[in-house]
Amino acid sequence: MTYEALALQKTPIVTFGYIIQIAFSFAIVLALIYFSAKYVFPRLSTSSKGNNLKIIDRMGLEPQVTIYQVEIKNKEYIIGVSNKNITLIDKPGEK
Repeated sequence: MTYEALALQKTPIVTFGYIIQIAFSFAIVLALIYFSAKYVFPRLSTSSKGNNLKIIDRMGLEPQVTIYQVEIKNKEYIIGVSNKNITLIDKPGEK
């Protein structure tokens, strides 16, 4: 077929090289998704791996007011957090 005939053809021509190119592109996209899920997304999480602070429980009271039960260096605290301040409510004791 000539170039003009290919340009006028209405249906796409699927060749072996075209299929290989699609498969190669798909493999690259899958590799990027795997790399992102394995290495990039875990580094974006806000959780820390420290042993000094744990959030044991939390309860939302209003849209911007929450009570937290936290453990800091084996001592428990109950704190209230709003959009303007943080208040120590109770210090139940050591664990």
